[in-house]
Amino acid sequence: MQTVQVTDHTPITLSRLLNPIWWLQSTGDETMSWTAPAINNGEPYLPTVNSQFLRDFLWWLRNPMGNFVGFIIGLDGVNYTVTGSDNVLATTGRDTTPPTLGWRWAVLKTKFMWYPFVSFYNERVEFYLGWRPSSGGFGAKLVFPGLLG
Repeated sequence: MQTVQVTDHTPITLSRLLNPIWWLQSTGDETMSWTAPAINNGEPYLPTVNSQFLRDFLWWLRNPMGNFVGFIIGLDGVNYTVTGSDNVLATTGRDTTPPTLGWRWAVLKTKFMWYPFVSFYNERVEFYLGWRPSSGGFGAKLVFPGLLG
């Protein structure tokens, strides 16, 4: 078991939190930009797509309510403590080195509430549900990588 303090989150202004247009964006910050990032999760985002409009549109389709799940129902703008499985900030076992097979769990604690997270990873399925330990954003994922080849 491991416990980590997440202290690098910057609060979002009340005007952004109350703006439903901002909820629909996936900027992850105070800007009102609809621009896709060049790098996503440490990898170039769609490096073979030359059209910036198409890149931006696909980024929005990928997560049309990014700020809503990150800041409105999530903890992206709040500091918290995470307690859970070793490598507690990893979302799934695929994110650890070496990859960890099986179940993982975490609890994110703020001053007033606790937020659960659970994930599972093996060669046939990758799953998670809850408030992601590293970002605090709410999310769900179910993919079957073993079916692709």
